[in-house]
Amino acid sequence: MTDTSVTRAASEARRPPTSERRTRALDALIDLVLERGAHPRPEEVAERADVSIASLYRYYASLDELRRDALARVVERFPQLFDITSMGVGDRNDRIASFAAARVEMHETLHPLQLLSRSMSHDDAGARQHLFEARAAMSDQIRRHFDLELRTLSPTRREDTVATIAVLTSVESWQQFRQVAGRTPLQTRRAWFRALDDVLPSS
Repeated sequence: MTDTSVTRAASEARRPPTSERRTRALDALIDLVLERGAHPRPEEVAERADVSIASLYRYYASLDELRRDALARVVERFPQLFDITSMGVGDRNDRIASFAAARVEMHETLHPLQLLSRSMSHDDAGARQHLFEARAAMSDQIRRHFDLELRTLSPTRREDTVATIAVLTSVESWQQFRQVAGRTPLQTRRAWFRALDDVLPSS
């Protein structure tokens, strides 16, 4: 084996596998968006991920594809933010409080990525599908968490109520409370608690 071959083999042995480098690129984009609330340039993502720009474009055909995959990875990176404590357990007030707290915490942490997802969905069918699936999953959480109250309603009223709760606790609502009205996270949670208390029937 020549010296060049030995050097190349040693370099390949030190290089992380492609799957790890792809994941590093996704995490780099996620971290940059969360830190700055802006759309990072591919060069910035490559530098943060410690991969070459040529490698980045080998892994992802376009920046939109990188962004879509990064949005899909968010659930893997932050699974605790997508959980509702004691799903469906506790009295009505406890469940309303835990739901409002969970949604506020999610938006406090992830809102730059959530808003990126919404902006991408206008022109990107893949991002639009991802957003649709995320909203459907969150609506399913509402159905399960508040089943005791929702089961007392007709199917139409039930789905109307689920949709209303989804809107009341969306990132757009969070943005209105936190960034436009200047409310604190605690004030936002209290306002959402009152709104959900008004919307949900007594079980």
